[in-house]
Amino acid sequence: MIPSAEQTQPLISADALLSSVFDASEIGFVLLDPHRQVVLWNAWMAQASGIPATAAIGRQLDQLFTSAIPLRLAQAIDDAIGLGMSSVLSPSLNKRLLPLQKDVPGTHRREAIKQVFIVKPIVQGAGRYCLVQISDTTNAELRERVLRQQASELLLQKELLITLINAMRDVVCFKDGENRWLVANQFFLDLFGLGGIDYVGRTAEELAEHSQFDPSAASFSQETDEQAWAEGHPIVFEQVLPLSDGNVKVFDVCKTPLFNSDGSRMGLVVVGRDITERRTAAARIHHLAHHDSLTDLPNRVLFQERLRAALAQARRARGMLALILLDLDKFKETNDTLGHHVGDLLLRAVARRLQHCVRETDTVARLGGDEFAVLLTNLNSVDGASTVAEGILRSLSEPYSLDDNEVVASASLGITVFPDDGEAFETLLKNADLALYRSKSDGRARYHFYVAEMDEEVQQRKAIEHDLRHALGTDQLSLHYQPLIDLRSGEITGAEALIRWHHPVKGAIPPAAFIPIAERSDLIFRLGRWVLHRACMQIQAWKKAGLPPLRVSINLSPAQFRHPDLLDTIKTVIALTGADPHLLQVEITETIAMSNFGYSVEVLRALHELGLAIAIDDFGTGYSSLNYLKHFPVDTLKIDRSFVSDLGRYPENAAIVKAIINLGHGIGAKVNVEGVETSEQLRFMNDHQCDECQGFYFSQPLPPEDYARLIEQTAPWKRTSSD
Repeated sequence: MIPSAEQTQPLISADALLSSVFDASEIGFVLLDPHRQVVLWNAWMAQASGIPATAAIGRQLDQLFTSAIPLRLAQAIDDAIGLGMSSVLSPSLNKRLLPLQKDVPGTHRREAIKQVFIVKPIVQGAGRYCLVQISDTTNAELRERVLRQQASELLLQKELLITLINAMRDVVCFKDGENRWLVANQFFLDLFGLGGIDYVGRTAEELAEHSQFDPSAASFSQETDEQAWAEGHPIVFEQVLPLSDGNVKVFDVCKTPLFNSDGSRMGLVVVGRDITERRTAAARIHHLAHHDSLTDLPNRVLFQERLRAALAQARRARGMLALILLDLDKFKETNDTLGHHVGDLLLRAVARRLQHCVRETDTVARLGGDEFAVLLTNLNSVDGASTVAEGILRSLSEPYSLDDNEVVASASLGITVFPDDGEAFETLLKNADLALYRSKSDGRARYHFYVAEMDEEVQQRKAIEHDLRHALGTDQLSLHYQPLIDLRSGEITGAEALIRWHHPVKGAIPPAAFIPIAERSDLIFRLGRWVLHRACMQIQAWKKAGLPPLRVSINLSPAQFRHPDLLDTIKTVIALTGADPHLLQVEITETIAMSNFGYSVEVLRALHELGLAIAIDDFGTGYSSLNYLKHFPVDTLKIDRSFVSDLGRYPENAAIVKAIINLGHGIGAKVNVEGVETSEQLRFMNDHQCDECQGFYFSQPLPPEDYARLIEQTAPWKRTSSD
């Protein structure tokens, strides 16, 4: 056997055994590789030549002896390697082809060996090796013994080969020049149900008539046999083989044609490795790389690939397609109140409903979180996109029964159309995102098509963000203070600090125009620290001016409240300014408090331990659980202004206000109401024992100096009440 890099460990062990057999032989064996270099030099050769194998292997014959080897032997080796021809060489008269000697029994001398050379080609892969056998033909008995030894060795080699290929878990078989089977290993026979069938001398088509060998596979086998013969070198391909049990296996097949010295077909070596599991695993990995693990929808990568392909097709066909981006409204609240398990169930349910809203030729993908995308192809008009969008809104708004919970959800959609809104992949994604933002800004649970004006809005938002970054380092920002009024005494008990921005060119910019932009960027952290620092400095300034110690309330945004440095920031600002923490109150909305309940309790308790008062703002507009509320260290509940403005028109608002006042008093908290603008509203709050009010009826937010003067004078509402 000729060593090969592709052979497995058992084959290497077999070759080691064969090498021992060669060394035990009483004839010489020399194996030359295609470059005429020695790769095998058995013990007989080492003794006869006096050259050990370690010195011979890797060198050429004419380098091993002092005189050049005879031309006849060199030509026979060239014919074997170059042309695949065999030769038998005998010396003439007393001449010797190689200077080889043997020991004379009973003496201390050596004598020349009468040599007969058998030179044979051995084909391995695309190369030919040359095996040179040297026999001592001193007498016929020796020749006969040599022949018997050769036959025994060949038989041993064959038995070893059969044992080896039967131990392999690959398909291994040999065919003759007519593509008829000669040898097949046990794995092959078991795979195709050929056990007990005489397969020798039959073609693939003949075997298909007598076994489980599939006719289509037989035909394919014949075609690839002929391809290998025609190309004249090994061919490698994958072949899917159907089995009798209905399953299929995938094999990596290599067919190597062997030729005689005259160019005629000698045989065909077929080796097939079962790669079914590898292919299955690769397909699974590919699927996981292109699909969302939760919903099994295409993920962002696959969606972008399909969108690019759809755009190319639409350009060629001059067609129309639509891209829809959608977000679930207030999905985080579902996660926070019902848990992430229910949130995952909701996402799966939404994915199923979305797939029912589109055609099979369309694509629904999950881009991440609660963001989905829909690709609509082959549209006749934009009305088709509107119809799908309306169907999605209706379908997603139907209640969901999830793990014994009934969940109501909605979605906001943004739509862009090719080619009307743009032709580039990135442009369409940006336009759909702008349209989605408009849907969310307009109240959610709706859809918007992209229009050019949305780009202008984006530029305006970018300009505001840029100017706000600059404003934080200048005196453009200031705090105004809206008084908080104790209804029992009519006294000012403190103020809510409200940020104001006076742009040097654009003038006053309302908080509603820049606070949301700050919250979507890192600016909210800097802005929040600035408000906290300015409020603490103002507390100290009023203290030095001799004003009574009054509480200042500041608002925390969701991003500020969740920031890991919140407590350290508050401690640092208080230490730097020297402000009394008992004069500070922080306000968070009901929704913020309920987001991540455990974290909220921990942070609020830590703030309370610092001495700060805690107020829950916009109370009544969220979804807080009364059971959770009792765990918060709440000092004040602030009733949202929406319940106050329509007290006269909606009786249910009055009932809600009464209930919140009773609830606040029941948990030991004060109740503040925002947005009091009329004497009737004030009278209602007094009648129902509200603790604290603020609103334009008392005062609009004031600069620090005006707020200080208001404290020092008799307030108008107090004069009115005394009259």
